[in-house]
Amino acid sequence: MKKICLTDKEKLEGIIKATGISRSRLARRLEVSYKTVYRWLDAGVSPHPAQSRDIDQLFKEYVDLKSVVLCLRGKAPNALKALKSNLRLREKFILDMTYHSNAIEGSRMTIKETEMAIEGRQVRGRELFEVLEAVNHKNALEYALGLVKPDFKINEEYILKLHDIVLYNFNDKLPGRYRTGYVNLTNSEKELPSAQDVPLRMGKLIKDINKYGKDAVGRIARDHYEFEAIHPFFDGNGRVGRLVMVTQLLSRGFPPAVIKVEDRYKYYMALSKGDIGDYNNIIQMVCDAVIAGYRLLGN
Repeated sequence: MKKICLTDKEKLEGIIKATGISRSRLARRLEVSYKTVYRWLDAGVSPHPAQSRDIDQLFKEYVDLKSVVLCLRGKAPNALKALKSNLRLREKFILDMTYHSNAIEGSRMTIKETEMAIEGRQVRGRELFEVLEAVNHKNALEYALGLVKPDFKINEEYILKLHDIVLYNFNDKLPGRYRTGYVNLTNSEKELPSAQDVPLRMGKLIKDINKYGKDAVGRIARDHYEFEAIHPFFDGNGRVGRLVMVTQLLSRGFPPAVIKVEDRYKYYMALSKGDIGDYNNIIQMVCDAVIAGYRLLGN
């Protein structure tokens, strides 16, 4: 399968096109010489890895990644078909998403321990609940991959079933049921909907969740914010919300987006900006994760 990614040259060209910045100013911004930028753009020279990271960060800051995602979709193999037919790719995705999604929520399991857990091997030095969280997430993701198809319609039954699997054997967390009491977000003063309001808010979200319009990726990112803002469950909101997001992306022909644990605080910040109606950060973050999904397909 061919590699699917943007080169450093394409990113530099994208920055120049989006901002109108001159090569000399771009060089100053990247703290390199004009000749260095010239060599990158015109002489086929590749940047040093550290410089490549700086280019990537600048690219994400100034370029609307939605257009990049749409461009890549035209070059990429069908993501859903690839995940269903390529066992190695499917297993890699399941491991990555299970590890990162659980780690975002505080799991101490390493990626190797996560792999051992989902393969049914003994994981020494870990509590049973930690192993169970990994196995449950893997099972929920396999359930989603088994059902999702082009234009798959998400409904309440599907979301509650995902939660039921993610929280299997955590009966005090009401698996498969909306919360019946108050919850609060750690390190946040955000007021969440009351338990009485949750079914109404979820009903409204689900009514519109399959209406993507012309801006599918932007809509999926905003839906993800709304799901997390409702926080419909006592526990498992992040994991289920990201599973729903992956379902939406695959149903619309995009690869899955894996939010990585090293980006956890950027992710929390992006979601918090949605509280004031600013969705740009979460949209850019979801797009960035989708672009990483294209790289996964190309490996």
